[in-house]
Amino acid sequence: METLTLCTRRPSSYSSSSPLCFARPLKRYGSSQLKLTKHKYPNSKQRLFVNPTTTKSSLSCSPPRTKEDQSAEKLEQLVSEFRSLTEPVDRVKRLLHYATLLTPFDDSARIPANRVSGCTAQVWLEVKIDEFEKMRFLADSDSEITKGFCSCLIWLLDGASPEEVLNVKTEDLRDLNVGLNGRAQSRSRVNPWHNVLIGMKKKTKDLIIDK
Repeated sequence: METLTLCTRRPSSYSSSSPLCFARPLKRYGSSQLKLTKHKYPNSKQRLFVNPTTTKSSLSCSPPRTKEDQSAEKLEQLVSEFRSLTEPVDRVKRLLHYATLLTPFDDSARIPANRVSGCTAQVWLEVKIDEFEKMRFLADSDSEITKGFCSCLIWLLDGASPEEVLNVKTEDLRDLNVGLNGRAQSRSRVNPWHNVLIGMKKKTKDLIIDK
C-alpha cells in the first residue's frame, strides 16, 4: 500500500517565504484514507492540505476575501497584538521593533509641506497614488517610538484604495490608543495614532481633488 508522510499540525500562519508545514514527528497513512481539503491563509494563494479523516476524496474552497475584508483583518491583527502587550516596556519594545521596519525616508522629502501637525515629535509624511490607483505612504520621525506608530499605520493602509483610507475612523483605532503608561490616550494633539492617521486622510483627499 502506498503511504504518504504528513505533518500532524496545521501551521499557525503562512507566508510566501515560509514553509506550509513545520517539521515534527510524522504519521503515515494509506492513500485510500486521504481527503484533500483547501485551507486559505492570509497573503497566500489557496493551498492543498491533506486531511486523513475520511476514506473519500473531495475538494472544498472558500470564496476569496475582498480587499475590505483584508484591511479589516489587518486592523484586527494589529489591535489584538497591542492589546496582548500588558506591560508598558513590552509596548515600547514592539514599537521600537516596528520603527526598524520603516522604509527609509528621503532627506529631500523633509519639507514643511510634508510635516504632520499636532505631534510633539517631528513627523514627515509623503503620500502618492500609484499607477494602480492605490495609496502609497512614506513617513519618518525624529522619535523612534513615533516611527513605530507610523510603521504600524503604513502597514495597515499602504496599498489600500483612497476610499478605504478615507473610511478609516479614529474610533477604529481606539484600541490602539494605549499610552505607554497603560492608560488609554485621549484624542489629543500629542496622540501619534490620531495625528498621523488624520494626515494620511487629508493628503489622500487632496490628491483625489487634484486629479
